[in-house]
Amino acid sequence: MLLRQLARTMPRPTPWSGRTPRFSPAPTRSLNTVPRCPSPTCDCAETPKMPEGLPIDYDGKLSGLISNYAEQVLICTGRNDWPSRIEEENSGDNLAADLKELLGRGGIYSDPFHNISVLNSSFPPSISRRPEVQSTSTYLLPSFKYVPFLPRVSFEAVQALVKGYLLPEKLHPMNDGLPQIHKDRLVRKEAYQHLLPGVRDVEDVLVLICGHSSRDMRCGVMGPVLQAEFEAQLPQAGFEVLHGPMLNESVSAPALPGTDIIAGRMPPTARVGLISHIGGHKFAGNNSTGNAHPLAGHGVWYGRIEPKHVEGVVQETILRGNIIADHFRGAIKQNREIIRPQWVLPVFIFAASAGVAYLYRRQSASPDDDVINTSTFSPFKIIRREQVSPTAFIITLRPSAWVAPQDLELGRTGEDNGQTGFLSNRIQQAWNHGLWSVEIKQPQLQIARHYTPLPPLPPPAGLEPDEQADLRFLIRKMDSGEMSNYLSRQRVGDTLWLRGPHLGFDVLRRLGNDGSATKSDACGPKSIVFLAGGTGVAPALQSAHKVLDGANYNDGGGSRPHVSILWANRWGADTLGREQSPIQRKPSNWFRFWGVDSSSNPKATQEQTRGELECSLALQIRELKRRHPSHFDISYFVDNEGSFIEAHNIKAALASTISSTASSARGSSSSLKIDRSCTWHSQKAVELLPNDNDFERSSSSDFTCACTYTPETETETSGPSPGVNLVGVSGPDGFIEVYAGPKRWHDGNEMQGTIRGLLGKIQDEGHRAGDWLVLKL
Repeated sequence: MLLRQLARTMPRPTPWSGRTPRFSPAPTRSLNTVPRCPSPTCDCAETPKMPEGLPIDYDGKLSGLISNYAEQVLICTGRNDWPSRIEEENSGDNLAADLKELLGRGGIYSDPFHNISVLNSSFPPSISRRPEVQSTSTYLLPSFKYVPFLPRVSFEAVQALVKGYLLPEKLHPMNDGLPQIHKDRLVRKEAYQHLLPGVRDVEDVLVLICGHSSRDMRCGVMGPVLQAEFEAQLPQAGFEVLHGPMLNESVSAPALPGTDIIAGRMPPTARVGLISHIGGHKFAGNNSTGNAHPLAGHGVWYGRIEPKHVEGVVQETILRGNIIADHFRGAIKQNREIIRPQWVLPVFIFAASAGVAYLYRRQSASPDDDVINTSTFSPFKIIRREQVSPTAFIITLRPSAWVAPQDLELGRTGEDNGQTGFLSNRIQQAWNHGLWSVEIKQPQLQIARHYTPLPPLPPPAGLEPDEQADLRFLIRKMDSGEMSNYLSRQRVGDTLWLRGPHLGFDVLRRLGNDGSATKSDACGPKSIVFLAGGTGVAPALQSAHKVLDGANYNDGGGSRPHVSILWANRWGADTLGREQSPIQRKPSNWFRFWGVDSSSNPKATQEQTRGELECSLALQIRELKRRHPSHFDISYFVDNEGSFIEAHNIKAALASTISSTASSARGSSSSLKIDRSCTWHSQKAVELLPNDNDFERSSSSDFTCACTYTPETETETSGPSPGVNLVGVSGPDGFIEVYAGPKRWHDGNEMQGTIRGLLGKIQDEGHRAGDWLVLKL
C-alpha cells in the first residue's frame, strides 16, 4: 500500500464519515487509469515460491475488495512480524490492544458507522530525549498525520489519541437517535490534540506491504521480497528511501539548507514497511497508493503485486498518478470516501506529463548539469562496500544517474566493477586542487558531516590515473556517532546524498610550487609530515596523491616533495598496508576484540593477513611506496600494541624529511624571509584564517604573498616561489587537540587557532620552528 501526503496542495476536505450508501451517486471526480502494469525495463527479483497448499489466487474477484474504514492507525513497532492477533502481543500490554478496547465492539467509543483499522508496522518508532519513558509512534491514514510520541505510562495518552484524532468530527445520521450524552462522547474534541505534542503532517511516500507471516505465510514470503524491490526501484525514480526513525530527539538539528532540489520544495522521500493483516491474503502482494496529480490525498489499494510489477507501480502510480486497473482493489480519499473500481473512468489529462516534468526538474537542479554542486544535495548510489576491519569499511559512490543494474550486482558480489564511473567538472577541479571534501547527509536527523574522498585507485600498468573515477570513503563506525552508524547501515544499491566539493588548503602553493617546477627547484623541494588519526589518513593520502602523482613536478627524481605519514589507530586490524608477518603480531588484535584470541588460532591470523592483502586501501598504500620509495614513507602506531605518536617520533620525521630533500637544495644559497601577514606561509596569519578554502583566497588580491627570497650571492638575480614545509594534523577533534591544540570558533567560523599540544611544545623548544607551517584539517 502506497500513501503520499500532498494535502498542503489541496483545499482542506470536508470531513465525512460512515459507510457508503448502497446506491450512492458516482463521485464527480474520476481517476486516471492504465489497463495493466507495464513490463519491467530492468532486472527485478524473481517471484518467490509460495508455501505448499497456499497459492496466490489469480482468478478470484479483486476489484472492490477494500476494507471500509474511516482511519487506519499504523503502529510503529520496529519489528517485521507479530502474533496472528496483534492485540495478544506482550500478553495484551500493547497499543493495539488498548485501541481495540476503546474502539472495538463493546468499547466506550465504539461506533459501527465509523470504523477504525488498527495495524502494526515495521517502521521504527521515534526516539525521545527521555528514553526512560516508554512511548510509541503512530501514523494516521488517510489523515496523513504522524504522532511521534505516545507515552505508555498511562491510559490518558491513548484516550487523547482517540478523542483528539480518531473520533469523527460529525456523527453519521444513523446515530441521530442516540442520547445527547452519548453523541457528545463519540465526537472528536480538538482540545485533546494538545496533549500529544509534535504531531506533524506526513510528507513521505509510504509503501505499506502486508508481511504478516503469522497470519498467512503467503504474505510472509512475498512481503520482504516486495519490500526490497520497492527500496531498489524508488531511488531509480528519484526518491530518497528513508529507514530510520522519523524523529530522534537525542539529536536536535534544523533542516539542512540545500536539501531542497527545486526552490521551495524538499526532495521526494519514501519509506517502505511491512504491516500486519489488512485482508485479502490470498491476493498476496497488496498495495494502496496516494500521490500527486489526480491521486492527491488518496489511498489506493492494489493486489496481486509481484516483484515484476513494482517498477510499473512506481512509474505509473507514484510518479504519474495513474491507477493500474488489473491490480486495483479500491481507494479511499482524504475525506474518508471509499472509491471502488466501477467509479474509475479513463480520463486523459496532462497529469502524467506534469509528473515527468517534475522529476526532470528535480534531477536537473544544477544549472550546469554537473552531478554535484555546493548548494543542494545530489543523489549518489553505493556501488561497492568493502569491510576492511571490524569497525571500518570503504564505500564506493557513483551518481545515481550513472549507475547501471550490473554495477550493483557486481558490487553486491564483491567483484571489481571498474573505476571510471562518471564525468564531473567540479570533481575534476577538486582533484586538481588537492585537498577537498564533500558533505554527506543523514536525512532522518537532518545533519551532515564532511568526509574526505580517498585518492583514485592506481590504474593498470601503462595507463594514467583516472580522477573521474568513483568516489571512495573510509568510514569508521563509532558507537556514539550518529552519522557513522547511519552509514554503516547502508548497503550496495542504497542512495546517499552529497553536497560539494568543498576545497581545502592549497598544498602546492604553500609548499612553494606555482606550477613552474623549474622555478620551485631553485631552492630544492619542500616536505610534508602528516599526523593522522584513524580515518584522518584520507587527507594525508590526498596530499601525497597531489604532490607525488600529480603533473606539477618534473620526473627528475629529486624535484618532488617528501611525504611522511605517522598514522595512529586503536587496533592493529586498522593498520592497512602495514607489512608485518603474522608471527610478529601481538595477541591483542581485532580477533580478541570480537572474543577470539588469534595467538591460539593460526588460521584466523592467516585470514586476517590475507584480508589485509586484499584490501584496496592496503594495496593502494603499498603501491604508493613502490612508485615513490624515496619520497613517501608511512609509520604505524597502534594503541593496543602500546605504540603512540610521541615527541621523538615527530622530531625524527621532521629531521628525516629535511635531510631527504637537502641534497636537492645544494647549490641554492637563497633564504626566505616570511612576512608575518602572509596567509600562505606565516603561522600567525594562518591561525586567524576563517576557513581552509585556499581556492577562494587564491583569486583574491587581498591574500597575496609578501614573503621574499634574499639572494646571498651576486650571481642570483631572483629567488624561487616562496614556500615552507608543512605539518598536517588530521583526525578526530581530540586527536587534533592533543597534537596541535584545538581549533577556535569565532563569529560562526572554525579558525585554526594557536598551535599548542605536542607540536606547540616542539616549536617552543626551537626545533626548526621557522621551517614548518602547521595546518589542522
